[in-house]
Amino acid sequence: MVHSFKIAPLDRTGKFMSNPLILVLTICSIGFILLIPFLFSPRGYMISTEGIVILLRTYKKSIPKTQIRSIEIVEYTQPGVGLTWVTGLFGYAGLFALKDGSTAQVYATRWDRMVRVNIISGDPYLLSPAEPETFLETAKKIILER
Repeated sequence: MVHSFKIAPLDRTGKFMSNPLILVLTICSIGFILLIPFLFSPRGYMISTEGIVILLRTYKKSIPKTQIRSIEIVEYTQPGVGLTWVTGLFGYAGLFALKDGSTAQVYATRWDRMVRVNIISGDPYLLSPAEPETFLETAKKIILER
């Protein structure tokens, strides 16, 4: 003989969590959390006679030619803590404290084979072009030859 039993109704917590509004708010919150790093993530760099332009998804950040002291390739940089930063699935953007005790403006997607742009006053910039050698050669030709 088989006996069937109904399941007990949801308690207050269960009813609250199964509310469609809570589901929509959760999805929107997760989307918003992912949207902010996406909006401020780097998407490319431009080199012109005026300097280097960092292309972010929402705006452009310029490093004027007159502020650039030197440009070099850095094999690996050990990240520390982000100070005023955005990081996530889409890259790194903002001021970072590095493991060696220094700070840098980072607009990159990786921490190895970076290009460091040393400026006259302030923190250096760390960039991650896909072809760092080509970026360095072009920057030296266009920017550093004054």
